[in-house]
Formats: sequence, C-alpha cells, structure tokens
Amino acid sequence: MTQLDAIMLTKNSFKPCLEECLDSLYRNVPVSRLIVVDGGSTDGTLELVKSYPKVEIVSDAEGNRATSRQKGIEEVRTDWFMFIDSDVVLCERWFEWARKYLDAPSVGAVWGAALQRATPYQVRYSTMAKVYGKNEEWVAVKAGRRRGLTHDTIIRREAIEGIKIPSNLHVLEDHYIRSYIESRGYRWISTGRPFCYHIAHERERPKDWYMFGQASKTLGLVRLRNIIAYMVLGPYKSLLIYLNSRDLDAARTQYLTYIYIMKGWFNAGKP
Repeated sequence: MTQLDAIMLTKNSFKPCLEECLDSLYRNVPVSRLIVVDGGSTDGTLELVKSYPKVEIVSDAEGNRATSRQKGIEEVRTDWFMFIDSDVVLCERWFEWARKYLDAPSVGAVWGAALQRATPYQVRYSTMAKVYGKNEEWVAVKAGRRRGLTHDTIIRREAIEGIKIPSNLHVLEDHYIRSYIESRGYRWISTGRPFCYHIAHERERPKDWYMFGQASKTLGLVRLRNIIAYMVLGPYKSLLIYLNSRDLDAARTQYLTYIYIMKGWFNAGKP
C-alpha cells in the first residue's frame, strides 16, 4: 500500500484542535485524498482544511453522522481508507503501527485507542484505570473492544462494499459499520498501538445520550443485563469518580449519561 484516502466529518470543527489534527494526519499517514464531509460549517473550518493538499469537500448540510459517513465511503477510491475525527490528534508513527495488521486477509479494520484529554471523560477514564489497577490505554482499548468506534480507524474497502448505513443513526453509526464488517467475516481489531489523543468530546447533551440508548437497543449493543448493571453500578461509579477527582461535574455527567441511556433504551421503537 502506498497511499489511502482519509474521511473526516466536520461541522464548525475549527476548535479546539483541527489544525493540530490535520498536521498529525499528513505527518503520519500517506494521504491520497482527504475527503471532508461538511455539515454546513461557518466558523472557518472549510477555509482551514482547504489550505492542506489533496482535499475534496463533500456537502451534507441537511444530514447527520450516518449520512455523512455514507457519503464519505462512497467517495473512496483506494483499497484501504481511514476515518479520522476532527477532534483527535494521531500519535507519531500512527500508520507504521497500523500497517502490521493489514497484510492478514481476515482483517477488515483497525481502530487505535482514543486516549481521553477532555474533561470530564479524562477524569472518568483515569478513575476506571485505578479501579481496575490498569492504565489509561487499557481502559480505552477495553471500551473499543466492546463497541465500534471510529476516532482513528483504517478500513479495508472490500470489507465495507455494499454498506447502506441507516440514515436515522445520528449516533452509533460507527458501531453499525463495525457490525457490517464483522457480518461479512472480517475481523475488527481494537488496539493500543496505534492510538490517538481525543482532545474534545461532542456528545454531552441528554438528547444524544437518549438517542444512544434507543440505537443501542436496536443494534443489540446494550441488553437488559447492561441496563441492570447501569441501575446497580451507576451511582457507585459516579461516587468513585467524585472521590477520586473531587470533580462534581464529571461525577454528575456519568450519572446523567446512564439515566438518559436507560430512558432511551426503554423507549426504543416508540414514536
């Protein structure tokens, strides 16, 4: 492999780290084209991405994450391509780390661990690392092995041929992609090498957590046993976060996340 297409979804993504993200991509990945699927940015995002080489802009102003990912996939020409979120920074030698997995014909995708740098997520990850007696990388990989994530993911185009991501998946469209790849007999690898730094996190609104709950039930990601665990362990986990960090906002966010996910899960399929 000499080069690969990269897909980035944007919508007013200029802050907090878009330039650093783009620099890390071009420095560490042999980019054939950067396909930017934009949801209607007005903050300088497009002006910045256009200053980089080999950029193609695809408009999806009326869409969501599902439709934008679908449009990006349809523009891919290379045998392998990657998704990169606009709020991550790739580690040095990112592609070198990923490349060792790509010769195996069974591999359909490789996701690199996302090390959290955004409060309250960093606080929550560090607390869980202490609880398990592990490090942050272990916690990140554990999360990525349970569900499909696309912070920094390289994908075999052949493994995703024919995909039609449901347009109502405003969230968990990434997990749908993983499920599709695995349903075709390919492996999805979640690993600590390569990795990226996740500088920000957009999913802070109760509406998003609620939709996550609905979609997670539809896709079979969250089952009744998980909901019971949220009910039993949610308050305990939130308390641990507070005792570890004295960060009331992080603890509160953890608790509310579970509450709205459960609400969405129980209301999945209802109008």
